[in-house]
Amino acid sequence: MNDLFEAAKDAFFKAYAPYSTFKVGAAVRAPSGAIYAGANVENAAYPLGNCAEASAIAAMIAAGERWVSEAAIVADGDRLCTPCGGCRQRLAEFAEPNLKIHLYSPQAHRKTLTLADLLPYSFDLSDNERAHQMTKDAMTAAAVIRQSYCGDAPKVGIILGSGLGRFAESIEEAGAFDYVDLPGFPRPSVEGHSGRLVLGKIEGLPIACFQGRVHLYEGKTAAASMILIQTLCDLGCKTLVVTNAAGSLRSDVGPGSLVLIEDHINLLGQNPLTGPDTARRFVDMSEAYCSKLRAKAHQIATREGVGLANGVYLATPGPSFETPAEIRAFKGLGADLVGMSTVPEVIAARHAGLSVMGFSIVTNLAAGMSSGALSHQETLSEAAVAGKELERLLRAFFKELAGHG
Repeated sequence: MNDLFEAAKDAFFKAYAPYSTFKVGAAVRAPSGAIYAGANVENAAYPLGNCAEASAIAAMIAAGERWVSEAAIVADGDRLCTPCGGCRQRLAEFAEPNLKIHLYSPQAHRKTLTLADLLPYSFDLSDNERAHQMTKDAMTAAAVIRQSYCGDAPKVGIILGSGLGRFAESIEEAGAFDYVDLPGFPRPSVEGHSGRLVLGKIEGLPIACFQGRVHLYEGKTAAASMILIQTLCDLGCKTLVVTNAAGSLRSDVGPGSLVLIEDHINLLGQNPLTGPDTARRFVDMSEAYCSKLRAKAHQIATREGVGLANGVYLATPGPSFETPAEIRAFKGLGADLVGMSTVPEVIAARHAGLSVMGFSIVTNLAAGMSSGALSHQETLSEAAVAGKELERLLRAFFKELAGHG
């Protein structure tokens, strides 16, 4: 805390306040540990001018950081100097409500408050501002990761579905981040989705592995997937692999089967691109799943002796399983698989320009196609078994990607 105080004090003595003679210095700390300081700057149109907090935040933004983890303000006088209303709102857009704000005189500490103490009610963000907030969170999350992880930047991202989390345990040179420690990341609440981002290498290929995802039935929106994809892009990824556990609508593709997704049908009732994005929202989805990557996957599966079917994945919001009548309708639509995820991530990835490859592990025949009752426990147990074949295929695939640079 002392380094933050010294930076704010240094700015205090350099402040330009010839009209009020009231100098203020401020300093903010970013998650990377870097400190950015600013002083108040007045002009002849006083009281118009630039606040010290605004100056410090502007310096942080100019340096490419987007998050404030701690702040300090130095001002003289008998009374505490807290951020003005405008600067409180500025801080609210770049910090959490529990942000600690240390108030000092030039000589000593006076008091520490939180942003929530000073600003119980900040302005609600509009849709444009929410999109900006998500971009800011992704940049900050990427900065936090780069600050703590010293390995190679990932080239491929992978999102693990229900029961597939063990794949992350085999990553070499791993560095792990809980979603709760990455700003803006949604927290999964479903068994089989631990909510961690693991970076490292598989067969020499640098990857970023999302150990779990969120679903619409958890009360999230389709847009919740955007932060994961934007963070991948900020880290330098060009390719995304999505995996899921799914029910099969084909009796010849039973439990334990591995299916390469060739296309999808979105019956979620939501799209992650809904909202302000001008013309960029109109993304071409004629090849949602890269044909070159699919051809390569089949080539490797044949070489490795891994059975790999093709299929169209249909996504519903859940959480209840489908009725037999719904399954008959889905068959008529051309679906081979049914699940409750994946599609928002793929749309977001195509919007970001990533190449996508997807796999489904069949955990059960869909409703009406077998005598047994459907359950999430069956999903987890079957996924764990078939996941070994998927891991074998992915290892061979990543090894080949690593060999080609």
